[in-house]
Amino acid sequence: MNRFLPGGSMAFLLALILSFATGSVSFSAETIRIRAGFQQVLERSGVSRLSVGNPEIVEAQPLPRGDGILVVGKKEGETDLVLWEKSARTVWHVEVGSRKGSVVEDARSFAGAFPGLTVVEAGGSVLVSGPVSTPLDKTVLEEYARAHPGVHLRLSLPDEKKTLLLYDLKILEISRGETARLGIHWPEAIPAKGTFAVGTGNEGTYSVGTDFEARLNLLMADGKARILSNPRLACESGGEAQFLAGGEIPIVIITPETRTVEWKTYGLILKIHPTMAEGGKIRTTVNAEVSSVDHGSGTSDVPGFLTRRVSTHFSTPPGETVMLSGLVKSEMAKDVAKVPLLGQIPVIGELFKSRSFRENRTELAIFITPVEVTADAAPEAANWERKAEKEKNNLRFRLLD
Repeated sequence: MNRFLPGGSMAFLLALILSFATGSVSFSAETIRIRAGFQQVLERSGVSRLSVGNPEIVEAQPLPRGDGILVVGKKEGETDLVLWEKSARTVWHVEVGSRKGSVVEDARSFAGAFPGLTVVEAGGSVLVSGPVSTPLDKTVLEEYARAHPGVHLRLSLPDEKKTLLLYDLKILEISRGETARLGIHWPEAIPAKGTFAVGTGNEGTYSVGTDFEARLNLLMADGKARILSNPRLACESGGEAQFLAGGEIPIVIITPETRTVEWKTYGLILKIHPTMAEGGKIRTTVNAEVSSVDHGSGTSDVPGFLTRRVSTHFSTPPGETVMLSGLVKSEMAKDVAKVPLLGQIPVIGELFKSRSFRENRTELAIFITPVEVTADAAPEAANWERKAEKEKNNLRFRLLD
């Protein structure tokens, strides 16, 4: 059985004449609109024959299961499609639109869901351009372009704004057992209230500006604590902030071919890696290291080092404080007399010169408080690192002994 009646209008006219001779004709009130290069399924069953008025405009063929007709637009124009269904003949009017125009309309319709995009026809293609709000929007549009040949994209994402975080570090020498007077109960973190707070059991919380500072001042007045340094570091989420209070010592490396010098850093080194987590919390990784020169474990040319390292991870709301302790032992202070410059190193030098520390009556404690920077606080945050750098060269100490 032939699926198509060849010949254009004459063939279609003959089909109509035959239809009037053999049975009734039902003219469909519906119009099939399709675009050149696209296809559409007309759900019809029981079709025994079909005829296309102009096969150059439309191609039609029954589906293998016999439950529909596949209509394919070939080029722009209009024609009719006749279907023989049992005792009736149905005529469908088919309009085939321009491929180029249809792609533009499709692209405009799809891009309308993304504010700020423009769709223009250029050089036989369609260009969709403009800013998108999120990477997901960009991905969706890229998938659309892949599925529609001739559609090209020129999209831009807004500059990624990373959250700026500030870290307030308080490095203290404090008498052993006196942390309870600050409201610290190990091993819990210090619950925050405002910018910085310390819990004290049944007494609730105490903000830094009032009770905590007052308690710390009392300990300092009693000779039980002193602030060795109070640096403030600014860092973007996903970046790294570093604090060094120490020095460098040259290490000579001799090989058969060369003689080189490497500089070994020693002292107190804090590396902080912050990340904004879900729920507004700040996830922090702290790598802390304290090292000192140990001539007893070295050679005549190369000194040894006593080193203690700790790596910790914690997730806290902005403003909550975590305390690190136990990094420095009194045994590390033995080389102060052997290495003249060791006692002049900020933070560590003063700690090692403390008789109370050497006699194991005090310890080093580091308070770490991350704070998220708001737009109002951003200008002030820009000066924090400069202030911290200046502070390292202008430390003022209160000697305990």
